[in-house]
Amino acid sequence: MTIGGSYYGGGRRRGRAPAMRGVVGWTLAVILVLLAGIYAYRTGSVIATQDADALRIELTVRTDAIADLEQSNTGLRLALEEQQRRNLELADQYQHDIPNETTRRILELVGGLLEAGVDPERLEEVIGAMPPEWRCESEPDSRRFVIQTPTTSGANDVVVFAGGLITVRGTGVSKLNAEGLPLAWFDPAEPVTLVFTLIGGESADVTGILPLTHSVVVDQMIHRFSIVPGETSFVKVAGIPCSYP
Repeated sequence: MTIGGSYYGGGRRRGRAPAMRGVVGWTLAVILVLLAGIYAYRTGSVIATQDADALRIELTVRTDAIADLEQSNTGLRLALEEQQRRNLELADQYQHDIPNETTRRILELVGGLLEAGVDPERLEEVIGAMPPEWRCESEPDSRRFVIQTPTTSGANDVVVFAGGLITVRGTGVSKLNAEGLPLAWFDPAEPVTLVFTLIGGESADVTGILPLTHSVVVDQMIHRFSIVPGETSFVKVAGIPCSYP
């Protein structure tokens, strides 16, 4: 009986040993998994913290860079506005200081008169006495004459104004036909030369493409002329006497 009792008790102890080893193994496995999880979590937290710190630093750097750019842009914008303002001032100063075409012609005319010996005081008096508008005594007197070309001569080639005190004649370039041969009249698209002659023989030439203008002073009157193209071969001349100056 003793032998038999020992036999059965030993069998139960051997059966419990594998079960205990299994429990211990699972417990260790769970502990290892938990430890691994804790390690991974802590490691991830450290990495996340480091990444967050790096991102904050980069954000700070970029924010500072943007602030610097905005400040620089503000400075550039202010500089551009200042330069634009200065350009406008210079443009206004240029317009004020530099004469236009009309003023330049008048200055050249005055300079020419002074160089020719005209007394400056006399010139000042004449300019100062000049009224703002022309004072003309009558309506324009309109006449016409033939512009002479190398292929024409002689007929209706002159007109007179101011009771015969002023004569006007002119020459031009022949109009060409389709074959390039000259016709018997002038080409109004080409320059003409007009000659204004006073009764004493003094004359003045005016050259250019019509229409043209010219003025002649006779007996304290200024005769203002306007010349435009007329019918074939002709030009029209309108003259009007006005007070001088």
